[in-house]
Amino acid sequence: MGGQPGMQDDLFGKLEGMREVINEVNTQFKDPVGTNNAENEDSNCEHCRVRTAMQHKYLNEAYELYDEFFHIIKLPLLTEEVRGPEKLKEFSKMLVEPYKPSN
Repeated sequence: MGGQPGMQDDLFGKLEGMREVINEVNTQFKDPVGTNNAENEDSNCEHCRVRTAMQHKYLNEAYELYDEFFHIIKLPLLTEEVRGPEKLKEFSKMLVEPYKPSN
């Protein structure tokens, strides 16, 4: 590679740092407890309120660890599986347009 001396080392250093982050993310995504970060803020269900409080801890950790590397999107806790073209289109809208809980 051309360029200034040391530039290649800087580039490789950044790539190595990114590899470490990606490996850590891959490891954490294999943990089903740590990857189920969903929001259900307006529930009257005790189980849902407790789960939401627990998930806030994981969301805060995700923001602290990965916010500068990844765009983190908060999604609602769904009551059913996303299957079929219509539900997939509906769900995918939340990935592009920020989710706003109904109050």
